[in-house]
Amino acid sequence: MAAVRKKLGSGSFTTISDAMAEWKNRKTAALPSSDPLPVAVNEQLAELGNALWAIALAHANARFDEDRKQIEADKAAISQQLAEAIELADTFTRENDQLRERVNQLEPMERERDKLADQLAEVKRRSGEELNRCMEKLTQRDNEAIEARKQAKEAIERAASLQGQVEALKEQVANLTAVLKTGGKQ
Repeated sequence: MAAVRKKLGSGSFTTISDAMAEWKNRKTAALPSSDPLPVAVNEQLAELGNALWAIALAHANARFDEDRKQIEADKAAISQQLAEAIELADTFTRENDQLRERVNQLEPMERERDKLADQLAEVKRRSGEELNRCMEKLTQRDNEAIEARKQAKEAIERAASLQGQVEALKEQVANLTAVLKTGGKQ
């Protein structure tokens, strides 16, 4: 009773006791009589039970067969999907392995490329320096050539001037020689 009162949350023990007594009386009245069934009814019920059981078994077996066929179809589809997934995974694995191998092959090439790029940069730097030195030498030689041309021109001009002086002196020498040969007679 305490459990019923706890479940209800309230109520007196007397009220609960009366309600339980009434419930027990109704329950007892609702029970079928305990008179045995007649043999014919019992046999008919047994036949009906057997027929129902046969129908239930047939229905259960049919349903089981349908379920089994569906399970087998699902299993075949899942097996096919699994095989495709495995094949795809194997393909991805092979491609991944090939890509890794390619990366492994490219890494030394990249290092070599970087090394060559460094060497090229060094060659460019040295070539630039050498080009600057050559340009300086060329500029110096151009300046020297200009100076040499200027000096050559001046030398030619002096030689021409000297040539004129030599010609004038030759003329004077010739005149003097002629004067001397004539004895000073003119």
